[in-house]
Amino acid sequence: MVSKIMFHINSLGKGGAERVVANLSEEFVGMGKEVVIATEWEAKDEYPLSDQVRRLDAGLREEEESLSGSKQRSLRTGRLHDLILRESPDVVLSFCRNANYRAVLAAKGTKVPVIISVRSDPYVDYASVKQKMLSRWLYGKAAGAVFQTDYARDFFPKAVQKKSTVILNPLHKKFLSLTKSKQRRKEIVTAGRFHEAKDHIVLIKAFERIMEEYPEVLLKLYGDASEDNTHHMLKEYVKSHCLQDRVLFMGNSNRLEQDLIDAAVFVMSSKYEGMPNALMEAMAMQMPVISTDCPCGGPRTLIEDGKNGLLTPVGDDEEMAKAIRKVLSEPELAEEMAARAGEIVKKASPDRIAGEWMDYIEKIIKN
Repeated sequence: MVSKIMFHINSLGKGGAERVVANLSEEFVGMGKEVVIATEWEAKDEYPLSDQVRRLDAGLREEEESLSGSKQRSLRTGRLHDLILRESPDVVLSFCRNANYRAVLAAKGTKVPVIISVRSDPYVDYASVKQKMLSRWLYGKAAGAVFQTDYARDFFPKAVQKKSTVILNPLHKKFLSLTKSKQRRKEIVTAGRFHEAKDHIVLIKAFERIMEEYPEVLLKLYGDASEDNTHHMLKEYVKSHCLQDRVLFMGNSNRLEQDLIDAAVFVMSSKYEGMPNALMEAMAMQMPVISTDCPCGGPRTLIEDGKNGLLTPVGDDEEMAKAIRKVLSEPELAEEMAARAGEIVKKASPDRIAGEWMDYIEKIIKN
């Protein structure tokens, strides 16, 4: 019987994996489990945790950040190893590539099983020979693995696949009982950090194709700038094409369930994703949704094209414009798709997903 769970992730900054950790930790506490989260650093803007969840520091000290990469990796792994010994959890759940590697190495000799979780497109994140070799070696030593899609699971060796499972992301409770909008605002919206992988430029170009047909419609982009230069480049593009009055950068929001719910359509333009939380949340809000058909399979797992949303080819602004035009010009169809999209709350309610995780953890521990 599992009584204590340790999560390991780099930080709790506003990202998809971090949101899943925050949501699952709250659900596990509600099940009566003791939960600790070991992180490497604190981000500027993080997801809040339940008061009953303890946060542990497994990161470097300021004076250690100038050390060589190999020395830093050794220190990080050693600190996590010490925390595992001190806390003695029943299982360690690690999220994302480097944290997964670190957790497997740190747990050596502790007799604590590690379940790793892959949250990105492995065909991108593990594309190099080095990463393929490392993941084959270290993931083979993990007790189990959780993937978001069959596509992600199938990238890895059969030995990893056999001990793995596929589980959807949990929705936050605030998205479970929202009322479908009766009146749509003339807005196209998206939400997600400004990073080249999100390919916002395709959405902006798609909007340019239809904006004269729909002169009252605005495009609103919600999200923070990331470590690359995408946010600046997008703003420069909007300025150089005189779109400032129609394409609006809204910044980050902690109340997307209020900001987005009555928009005309939610669009995700990513080149690749794991399992996109923002798309799941838009569906839970019973919004008409459009997404690129990412090779990761996440959107394809969520959307049945033409039934509960629309899928378009990656990088194709012309096809995306056609899909947006279809939603805006056929409101009855759009609302039918939106209502069907809302059924995601049955599949991804936090208690159901936490239950699937707990069943899998129990199975791994028994083995």
